Amino acid sequence: MNISALKILLKENGSRLAHQTLDGMNWKQITFNDIYSNIEYVNSYLTKNKLINRKVLSLSANCIDSYVLECCLINLGCSLNFASKSRLLDVQFNLDFDIILVDTILDINDNHILQNLTKNKIIISIQNFKKTKESSSNSISLQNIYKIGLLSKKDTKIDKEIKINLSKTISFLESNSIKTYTIEDINDFARKNESTFNIINENEFCASLYLKKDIFSKVLNLLFIKFKNKFTNNNSLNSFIENVNEIMPSNLIIDSVSLKELINICYMNKIGFSEFTGSKIKKIITFELPDNENLELIKKDGIEIISLNS
Repeated sequence: MNISALKILLKENGSRLAHQTLDGMNWKQITFNDIYSNIEYVNSYLTKNKLINRKVLSLSANCIDSYVLECCLINLGCSLNFASKSRLLDVQFNLDFDIILVDTILDINDNHILQNLTKNKIIISIQNFKKTKESSSNSISLQNIYKIGLLSKKDTKIDKEIKINLSKTISFLESNSIKTYTIEDINDFARKNESTFNIINENEFCASLYLKKDIFSKVLNLLFIKFKNKFTNNNSLNSFIENVNEIMPSNLIIDSVSLKELINICYMNKIGFSEFTGSKIKKIITFELPDNENLELIKKDGIEIISLNS
């Protein structure tokens, strides 16, 4: 997404509520202005530290914070590659990166493959963390990037000698293969599926439980922003289950694997889908749902299912 176009969208919506996130035990409300400011801070930090034209691996979950960071990186000439932690073995032996994005530093501490992969690399953690003696000197949290970016914002200028080479593609690392899309492919996919989000009422709340790394995951937050959808991101099935009764969404945006897991949990516990996930859900939006998927439990509750395709 072009940063200038994204900032125009955010400016137009100003102080309206855009996103809600769980901060400890409390729900934190984020406005479109807040997202705009975060873009400014991230861009300031990346530019001042010359994190330009770098090769990036993103292992972080699909959330608004990671989306902001990824947009800033790609607009500073960085090439973006996405993978899930389950694909780390393939990544370790086949590719090399300058910057690695993770959900939390604990992901590294608990995973020897990730420890090898991140050695001597710049690590950006979406979640905040306290520095320890064991922490890598090259690691920083996104919250600290915001703080440092705020302080250095006025003094930030790109060295005229540094030429930004905008990447024309993004890649998804899948098993032993790499799936690549052009930026135009991403933009075309977003335009093709705009109508699904445009018809969502501005007063309705959307919950995203989209854990897969695919083309839809890279336009989802943009579509939320463009059509003023109030939303929350969930980075695990457990977090969604724990908070669904507080969220009470009207629309659930979910990947096909997570949807199947939710349905299986309902069958195992002999409970209806609406009863389990909050009675307000009236629409489920997913991507490339298999034709043979058992959806009787959802249809029984009168919930509309929309499966997008590439």
